[in-house]
Amino acid sequence: MRLRQLWRTTTFRLTVLYGLVFAVGTMALLGMVYLQSAVYLTHRVDGILNTEADALQRSPPQELSQRIDEALALDGDKTNVFALFSGSGAWIAGNLHDLPRALRVGGPPVEIAPTETFPASTRLIARSLPTGEELVVGRDVNQLREMRAIIASALIWSGVLIILVGLACGMALSIGPLRRLRVLQAAGRDIAGGNLKRRMPTSNRSDELDMFAATVNYMMGEVERLMSEVKGSTDTIAHDLRTPLTRARAQLHRIQQAETIEPVDIARVTAEIDEVLERFRALLRISELEARERHAGFSRADLTGIVEQVVDLYQPLAEAGGVTLSAAPRRWITVEADPKLLFEAVSNLVDNAIKFTGSGGTVEVRLGEDPARPEIIVQDNGPGIPAAERMAVLQRFYRGERNRLTTGSGLGLSIVAAIMRLHGFELVFHDAHPGLRAVIQCNPPDLAF
Repeated sequence: MRLRQLWRTTTFRLTVLYGLVFAVGTMALLGMVYLQSAVYLTHRVDGILNTEADALQRSPPQELSQRIDEALALDGDKTNVFALFSGSGAWIAGNLHDLPRALRVGGPPVEIAPTETFPASTRLIARSLPTGEELVVGRDVNQLREMRAIIASALIWSGVLIILVGLACGMALSIGPLRRLRVLQAAGRDIAGGNLKRRMPTSNRSDELDMFAATVNYMMGEVERLMSEVKGSTDTIAHDLRTPLTRARAQLHRIQQAETIEPVDIARVTAEIDEVLERFRALLRISELEARERHAGFSRADLTGIVEQVVDLYQPLAEAGGVTLSAAPRRWITVEADPKLLFEAVSNLVDNAIKFTGSGGTVEVRLGEDPARPEIIVQDNGPGIPAAERMAVLQRFYRGERNRLTTGSGLGLSIVAAIMRLHGFELVFHDAHPGLRAVIQCNPPDLAF
């Protein structure tokens, strides 16, 4: 697996970025520790030097050489530096025989490298005595330098290790998603090759790749459904529209051959053509709904009012067919929807229920019991829809075997399904024992993407 491919993954980049931020923060923290420690230890050494210099400076001039020798004998000549020089720079006493050039009387402390007479790094200060002589006091600062080196080394190596660990973690965390991405790419190529039944694989992690795969799978399900409907519609149009057009052509041919034209013949041809136009109007209606350009008509729709209007409209048709049509008691429930489209969907369901229930049947339109999950229920005691056909009846032009002889275009439930998709609602069929219960769920459970 190439590093370039790993670098392109978001996981690797974020891991490296966070690692760099952590490394910079750690190095900044250690840098502050280094500076504070170095400054503190340096000030402490300078304070000790000034204290010792003040003590020696207060000694009588004739006793200063002896005091220097005593101090060296007491503290050891490898830890401290005590020296006395004449005004011309000649050595008088002490364990430092040459006056460093960088050292200035009354100036800031200086550090010198190890010498033959004092084999250690030393921090020195120089004081001028009333006699004109120069007093030099110093202290071994090897420990201070070692402390600085330890902190600087920790600063550098911690940064390097953090960066290396960040890179390793980034690679480890990116390999898994990159492998899964390759599997998703293979599935995508298979889908692009025409296998619309293929779906993106998901895992139990429910991470962003799984959410994306679930969204793509839902999209592919819709694409497969639309493609299947288009294919089925094409086949059905070629089959169903051929019959009325053939009859219309035959009738026109007979009219052409006849000596006189009867109005009834013209009426038959007109009826056949109207049937064809009605089917095309229904197809255009579904296309308009599936284009999802009707959201401008959305408002708070009163479900009770819609149910009552539908029942009032279809009451005469139900009475003419010997069907008892009724509505449940009033309950004021509103949802965000297009009232006209929702009225059309309920009307189609009621029309189908009246048509297929037959004389002596009953059709009831009511609202669900739970106001938090509004439902419109159309229930009849007719023959119902077999469970195997309940998804198929939503396809365009689908006609069940038992309904082949019933008039209609087979597009009513397709229009209802298109309206449901536009609103984000769901149409569900249940057995009513006997009959069918069609439920419009106006607030269906969220899809788990």
